[in-house]
Amino acid sequence: MNLRLEQFGPHGALYGPATGEDLPGVVILHGAEGPMAGWSHRFAAILAAHGYLTLAAEYGQGDIFGAGPIRDVPLPPVLDAARALAAHPRASGRVGLLGWSKGGEAALILGALMGPDGPFACVAAHAPTGLVTGAFDPIAFRAGLAEGAVQLDLDPEGPRAWTWTGQDDRLSPGAAIPVEDCAVPVFLSHGTADPIVPHDRTQALAERLKAAGRPADLFLAEGQAHGFDYDTEPVFWARLLAFLERHLRTR
Repeated sequence: MNLRLEQFGPHGALYGPATGEDLPGVVILHGAEGPMAGWSHRFAAILAAHGYLTLAAEYGQGDIFGAGPIRDVPLPPVLDAARALAAHPRASGRVGLLGWSKGGEAALILGALMGPDGPFACVAAHAPTGLVTGAFDPIAFRAGLAEGAVQLDLDPEGPRAWTWTGQDDRLSPGAAIPVEDCAVPVFLSHGTADPIVPHDRTQALAERLKAAGRPADLFLAEGQAHGFDYDTEPVFWARLLAFLERHLRTR
C-alpha cells in the first residue's frame, strides 16, 4: 500500500493510505524517548498501512539526538488534535488513542478525564504505570539505568509532567489514574519482564476496570521487556488491530 505523509497543522505528522475515504483515525502519544526518536512515526506508518489516518502527535522536547524533559505538558491540545483529525476530509469521524509508556499514562489520563463528549472512541495504552508520574528528566533517567536503580517520580510536591486547567488534583504525581471514569473501551499491553514499569501495574488496571464494569482487552507478553522482540511484536499488532477494528470501523 502506498502511503501519504503530511504535516497536520501544529499537531504533528499525519500518516495515511495514499487513497481512500471514510478512514478511521488514531492519535499516537510517544513515550519518554521524545517526539523525534521515531518510534511513534514507525507505529503511525504501520497503522497507516492498515488503512488508518494516524497522527504522530508531538509533546515535550527533544531532537533526533536525544529526548528532552517532559514537564508541564498541557493535555487538552491532544483533544484538539483528535477533533481536528476527526474532521479531516478523508476521515470517518471516529478516532482512537494509542499511548506508549509515558504516552500510555497520558492516554489513560485523557480517556478518564475527557468526559462524555470526548473525541476518542477507544483508548490503548502500552506499559502504563497506573499512577500519574512526575516530570521526566532524561539525564537522571539514564543515570538510573546505568546504576540499575530506575525510579518513577511519584513525589506529589515534585515537578509535574502534565497540566490541565481544573484537573490539578488528579494530575499530582503519585495519584491513581481514575481509569474507572473511562467510558470507552480500553486495550492494555505489557511485557512480563519489563524492568522499567512492573507489569503487575497493568494487571491491576485491568482488574480495576473489570470491577467497574468496564473490562479491558489485556495482552500480557510472557518474558518480554518494555518493548517487544520481533517474534512477539506481530502478535501485539494483531491484537491491537483487532481491537481498533472493533471499535473504530464497526458502527
